[in-house]
Amino acid sequence: MALDLEFCSLFCKKIFGNIPENQYHKVGQKKKSVGDKTHAMSMMKDYLRSLKIISTLKTYNRFIVLLFLVLVSTLATAQQNKFSGWGMTLNTIKLSPTFSLVFDSQLRSSDQWKQPETFILRPGLSYVVNKNVSLTAGLALIHNWRTIQGVRDVVSDNRFWQQLGINKQVKKAVLQHRIRLEERWIPVLKVAGNDIVKSDPKFNARFRYFTRWLSPFSKTEKLTKGMYWVAQNEFFFNAAGASHANRKLFDQSRSYAGTGYRLSKHADLELGYMFVYAEGRNKEYTTNNIIQLSSFLRL
Repeated sequence: MALDLEFCSLFCKKIFGNIPENQYHKVGQKKKSVGDKTHAMSMMKDYLRSLKIISTLKTYNRFIVLLFLVLVSTLATAQQNKFSGWGMTLNTIKLSPTFSLVFDSQLRSSDQWKQPETFILRPGLSYVVNKNVSLTAGLALIHNWRTIQGVRDVVSDNRFWQQLGINKQVKKAVLQHRIRLEERWIPVLKVAGNDIVKSDPKFNARFRYFTRWLSPFSKTEKLTKGMYWVAQNEFFFNAAGASHANRKLFDQSRSYAGTGYRLSKHADLELGYMFVYAEGRNKEYTTNNIIQLSSFLRL
């Protein structure tokens, strides 16, 4: 502090010179005492601090502008920027203290909500290791509506999956981790008459890491009923057979934020927005802006 005052005093003398007690001197207003010199130094300190704040703000604003331009560029240069809707149900039925039947179903629309694009039914059997950890394995039955050379047909895509689930209570919130491995066979699609046929399927293994944070709006320690908010993200990586997918390690990411209502300890309803970024085979990529409606059932 003393060093700052000495610096400001020297700075003021260099700029204004010595200020006699019986003279007027302008530093924003008339000065006529030794106390006015101290006031001038205080003003100079404030001025120097303001310069530092302005410099910091300018740097921060540059960062915000750069981030905005990157996001705009991502949307503008995407090979395809889609807008669609997903409907989903996730269900858990407890069979015993250690085993549960789990299954989810999804219906996804095409771009601009024009028509159905994908239907998924994913059953599995879950083993509860303890209250925080579970192991699950199952089958995914997927039907995709595809249009090739003006021919629209349903193409099936069945795959196996295994996962490790970890749930942790963090005060009033719940933090969920999920590590999933999928085994799938990617075929070559061709048009034969009025049908789309599959040929020469190639094996691909995909690794998925999912994390989700759920917290109630209320100040209760644990959510039993009422409104909550949620944020989640999932990364997809090709673990094997990347040459049969997009030829890259990274496949896609799905970021989501939403709000929901817990009807009871058995059921939730949720609505949110999801942003999907998917890498293509070369430098192209696709983005998808999704409105998702979900229901959760626990029996």
